Amino acid sequence: MSFGRLWNFFRGYVVIRIEGLSLEKFINYAIARGIYIWDIVRLDYTTLEAKTGLRSYKNLRSVIKKSGCRIRIYEKIGYPFFMHKIKTRRMMFLGAVLSLFLIFAASSFVWDIEILGRETISRREIETYLDKMGLRVGAYKHQLDLENIENGMMVHMDKLAWVGIEMKGTKAIVQIVEKVSPPPIIALNMPCNIVARKNGVIEKVIAKIGEGKAKKGDIVKEGDTLISGIIAKEGQEIRYVHALGEVYARTYYEETDEMDTVVTRKIRTGNVFKRKIFRLYTNELILSNKPIPFENYLLDTRKKSLPSWRNIQLPVEIIFEEYYEVFNEVEVIDKEIVKQALREKILVKILNKIPEDIPILNQILEYEEQNSKIKAKMMIETLEEIGVQRKLW
Repeated sequence: MSFGRLWNFFRGYVVIRIEGLSLEKFINYAIARGIYIWDIVRLDYTTLEAKTGLRSYKNLRSVIKKSGCRIRIYEKIGYPFFMHKIKTRRMMFLGAVLSLFLIFAASSFVWDIEILGRETISRREIETYLDKMGLRVGAYKHQLDLENIENGMMVHMDKLAWVGIEMKGTKAIVQIVEKVSPPPIIALNMPCNIVARKNGVIEKVIAKIGEGKAKKGDIVKEGDTLISGIIAKEGQEIRYVHALGEVYARTYYEETDEMDTVVTRKIRTGNVFKRKIFRLYTNELILSNKPIPFENYLLDTRKKSLPSWRNIQLPVEIIFEEYYEVFNEVEVIDKEIVKQALREKILVKILNKIPEDIPILNQILEYEEQNSKIKAKMMIETLEEIGVQRKLW
């Protein structure tokens, strides 16, 4: 904010509208009398909008009579008007000050604990340990030793690989990373089968130990036995072995998506309307009485808060809203461009699912047009080893 605007705000000024057929005379008379008027905007042939200081507004009476125009106050802005409102609403002001004090006091305590990254460890187990260390709802946060709590959790909770605790206002955010257990290793003397870990079409079965149950061309589902650890031959006793081997199958990955060939874009006209909002906790005070003058607009919002003190953030902020007038422009995109974009988008999704170093055998892409939309479906065929060991009992 420039010095001039800041000075006008503390001095106080009004937005006025002048109506009449001699608007030029009004301006000339005002200048001749040394009355400062700025931001003059012509709204129509008989109406002007401008800004002037409080003292200057009082001196405009003689100018109004001489020019034959009418004048009215459209908006009052500045420190004097704000203080006048406070004087007429002292109890509200005292309530606001008391609320600020209570909020400041309450912000020194923990009112919420958020636990992130938990999968297998129960929330109750984590909360129980945090409670022992003093981190609980209602705790005075400036007395908490977060580093000591983190180290204690790492020592006493074997399932944790990492712990980080951060205070954000009145919320304690506990971020954990659980240890990843390695896949169970089945001892060689333990009988087991080799089963399918996913759906597929069998391409090759190499049974080193055990009896192959699947052959080329078979369609298998997750959990189906591929190499059996139970060997039963006619005239011989049933043997239970530790099945070993490799099973390769054709697996399939599929994705669908859609895009519009007709896109509506919002184009700015250059007209903008600005306003400020004072927010205290959940209460808001709009510092402008003007209605939004546009029917179709884009809203750009910026927020400014008071600087935090000792990690305490007061819930007081000023919101700056800028409304940009727009008009809709319809653009038709070439279908080939849309299809190419869809192909690249879907391909990225599928490749993120496919394990590394897996050969791709085939790729099928189909398009379907529905009104202004184009739908795409892609299927990729791969060859991968799908066998995994599973104990017989």
